[in-house]
Amino acid sequence: MKLQHLAVVFVIIMLPISLVLARYTDVNIGVIQSQASYNDVLLNATYDAVRAYQLNTLSNGYSAINDSKVRDVSASVNSFFNGLASGLGVSAYKREDLQSYIPAILFTMYDGYYLYGDYQNIVSLENGKQVYSEENSKELISSNAIKPFIYYSCEYTYGSNLDIVINYTLDNYITIMGTYSSGGKKQVINRGGYLINPNNVSINDVNKTVNAHGLTIEPEMLGEHVVAVDVKKGGTTDSGTNYYRYVYFNNEKYYYDSYNVGNDLSELDGFSGIYFFRLSNNQRTYIKESEANLLANSLGLNNYKDIKITNDPQTDNFKDYSAYKYYKEAKEFSELVQNILGGKELVIKSDYYNNQVNYTNSEGQPIHARANYLTKDIFKLSKDNDPEKEDSTFNEHRMDVIISSVESNLMSIIANFNIHQNAGYQYSLPVLTEDDWYKIANQVTIVTFMQGMPIGNYKYYSNYAIITNTKNKEFVSRDSIFLTAGNGGVEDSSSFYHNPRCRDIPAREKFIGYKSIDYEKQTISYDRNASGANVDTQVRYYYPHTGKASYECIIGKEALVFETDNLIDGTTTYIYKNGEVVEEITPNQNVRKAYITALAREKYQLYKIGDYFNELS
Repeated sequence: MKLQHLAVVFVIIMLPISLVLARYTDVNIGVIQSQASYNDVLLNATYDAVRAYQLNTLSNGYSAINDSKVRDVSASVNSFFNGLASGLGVSAYKREDLQSYIPAILFTMYDGYYLYGDYQNIVSLENGKQVYSEENSKELISSNAIKPFIYYSCEYTYGSNLDIVINYTLDNYITIMGTYSSGGKKQVINRGGYLINPNNVSINDVNKTVNAHGLTIEPEMLGEHVVAVDVKKGGTTDSGTNYYRYVYFNNEKYYYDSYNVGNDLSELDGFSGIYFFRLSNNQRTYIKESEANLLANSLGLNNYKDIKITNDPQTDNFKDYSAYKYYKEAKEFSELVQNILGGKELVIKSDYYNNQVNYTNSEGQPIHARANYLTKDIFKLSKDNDPEKEDSTFNEHRMDVIISSVESNLMSIIANFNIHQNAGYQYSLPVLTEDDWYKIANQVTIVTFMQGMPIGNYKYYSNYAIITNTKNKEFVSRDSIFLTAGNGGVEDSSSFYHNPRCRDIPAREKFIGYKSIDYEKQTISYDRNASGANVDTQVRYYYPHTGKASYECIIGKEALVFETDNLIDGTTTYIYKNGEVVEEITPNQNVRKAYITALAREKYQLYKIGDYFNELS
């Protein structure tokens, strides 16, 4: 056979193979591109959901109340589907068309979570009312909706002497409900509180100070910039941006109107001659004498006329005691919990926790690696098990409880979705990374799951997107405090503000800390209706706390060298280079004090369901 003939044979054989390989490569490239495109669409739609939740909750004074939460979550779900439709280029969509690709959406909150997805309902709506139907009980209705709120809870027993349920949160606050034996008698407990190491805290009730973590925590002089709306007889207007001193009372901020002392404010709706006010939907509500005296009582004073506001730390008594109250109540609660549970080898009755270790995904991989199986030392509080610190046994168990509950219910709702879709595609819970599980157990998050969408070559899209919601009112994380320089405890607005983990914070005597969201631009809007004028909407922008963000630690983050546990206990952090220690740095004591004080203050002012039980006790 001539060479030319061999060449022809070679071309005849290789050409089809090349065409097939080219086609196969093109298809795989298309699959990869589709995968990447859907990843972007899912992530952007999830961000839309987070943003919608932030906008609704930051402007809503009742965002911590469950009814309000459901409304805000529903709005967030709607924003997600709108964003998903827009990203997929099907803006004229029917929700049901996209629903078949969304087996679940998870919303983790401070003390529990919501799941959006498929569930079976035995009630139907008749004339707008829920009606139980025997027929429905035989043939369950499949619905896509928000399931009832699920608490991060776990049930424990200790022989016949103890049977309790503990509700956990994203931090060291717990609620205990159940019975236990003490002195041979059965006792009932319904209490909530923060867990700390009580041995590390001493209380001075005379001066209302606390020694915690080797630092003296003192009352604070607080203030912030506010744009208030005033309803006058002649119409509605705003006060402009002013800096007002305030204290917390009944989980609200009470401001002192230093700008109007001595001025006649009778034209304001409800003014009674007392220059203290609360804000409701940005409108100033000046308080009456009875409420002003209760405010004074909370400051240890007999009458509101005894309040002295001088801005001098030595003579000023308009100070906030939230940090003192946090540690005082936490110490008492922690001693109670340790007395009841400390050192006991508890038995966990919650099925989702006990069985979760056996759960695997469709690929046979364990869903989550349990951090701690020991139940003896969870509530044995000590230096080595300080619930305020991340590396504590309590905190490891808390995260395991949260993760076990979330993944168990996720698997259940996705399994129901799989049954009712009947789509020829097997929906299952994908493998979440341990880093993502950590976010779920420690931050307010939204997690969206998208599966079953064809992407070519007989493959289907399956992935999830997770975004933490750091801008919310219902939770103060360990990472959500910024510091600025203070003059006698009062904010110096001309200074830079820093992340407390920053190594470049200048050495100063005084710092004061606030939530990170309070350093961001705030927006209010109101309808101005001046006498004889048309109604027009006014928009005002302001920063509660001004100053410049430190580039090194807030924008660039290069200077963040301390872990939160370093700030709490004052331990040294080590800087490594090429595997060797090149620098040792110890946190500034004034920075530690400001951080711990601010974190305790803001945590104490959160709305918590356990506080309801405490009021009944």
